Amino acid sequence: MYQMVRCGRGFDPVIIVSPPDAGPDTPNPKFYRYASWQIGNHQPGMFNEIDLDMAMRYFSEQADGMGFENLPADPFPTLDAALTYVTEKRDEWGKKRLEEHGIFSDKDWNQFIRDAEKYK
Repeated sequence: MYQMVRCGRGFDPVIIVSPPDAGPDTPNPKFYRYASWQIGNHQPGMFNEIDLDMAMRYFSEQADGMGFENLPADPFPTLDAALTYVTEKRDEWGKKRLEEHGIFSDKDWNQFIRDAEKYK
């Protein structure tokens, strides 16, 4: 099980921990980061394992200043389930921002997503 503990504005980046109830006394918790861009040797667009020190960097006043999203209350059964959630939320967030500026209709958005899939 995996719990989202930090979610940046637009659902990017995202930090997840396992076990979901990990605390300061939990031995060897695992932390994972999702980012849509390349960070070091980590693959973009997927969850990559990071250490505690790296995870803690996402809990700062600077990170808060960039904005964040509300966290889901329930844990995810798998990292794939978390990735599906993040992808759907990022798409919703992006579509909403574009529609606010009158850029896309639903038809345009669906075509945009199909076109973007070609470049993954």
